Amino acid sequence: MSGSGTAGVAPKAETTSPAQKRVVLLSNFLLACLGLLFLAPMLWLFVASVDDHASWSLSLPTFTLAHLAYATSGDFLNALVNTFYMALVATVISTVSGTLGGYALSRRRIPMRDGLMVAVLFLTGIPIAIMIIPIFQMFAYFDLLSLIPTGVFLGVTSLPFALWLIKTAMDSVPKELEEAAQIERAGVLQIILHVTAPLALPGIAAAAIFSFISAWGAFLVPLVLVSDASQLPGPILIYGQISASQTHYGDIAACSIVYSLPVVVLYILMSRPFAGGFLMSGAVKG
Repeated sequence: MSGSGTAGVAPKAETTSPAQKRVVLLSNFLLACLGLLFLAPMLWLFVASVDDHASWSLSLPTFTLAHLAYATSGDFLNALVNTFYMALVATVISTVSGTLGGYALSRRRIPMRDGLMVAVLFLTGIPIAIMIIPIFQMFAYFDLLSLIPTGVFLGVTSLPFALWLIKTAMDSVPKELEEAAQIERAGVLQIILHVTAPLALPGIAAAAIFSFISAWGAFLVPLVLVSDASQLPGPILIYGQISASQTHYGDIAACSIVYSLPVVVLYILMSRPFAGGFLMSGAVKG
């Protein structure tokens, strides 16, 4: 038979030409250079934080723990607590409002709902800087230039994205589960708390994390809206290390490391639970 002679012939192995090898080596070299460019600022942070004579350049350090001691005590520690309170208020405002609003948009027949969602998504792209002057005037008029009202404002600015994300997560929750809860005479709030929200928890948690990180890294808003020096958050105190006469590079580096640790820890703790995404296998059988 004609096919018997070719049945055992192995396919010919692909060979890489010298030109292709040179392209691969060049691309790897360029990627390595880009990686070093991104790594250099991080390396400077760690070196300058323990250098008694830290400067803007990267050099062998004269070892000291004075910068790290400053970053973990006194004014900066109080600033970290202020940042946490501000981020917590913003997270609660955006997550609770986003959960209730997301459920309404997902389960209720609202006129022009699709257009409303497009408008909500558009609002996520509006920069806060264009609103900061009228917001400052409003806060000053009502004597709200303090930490907690600033956190409320940051939560409101995070609400459009949280609303869109939570609504998308709730769309994937089977309605049959809610109908079964309604048969058991469960109220709307009970359905949200015990049926919909637990199954949409990855989306709700993602919205909460986004709101927390956005408020944690906020700079312009607290700079303008917080007038009490004892309530200033971390970024403002880090910025205060830069002056016209002297820049405290070591304190800036140490404070930046300490300031970024909560976000890094949050990422490490939440990376594994989010690895499964929005899977809800087993919620409905048949």
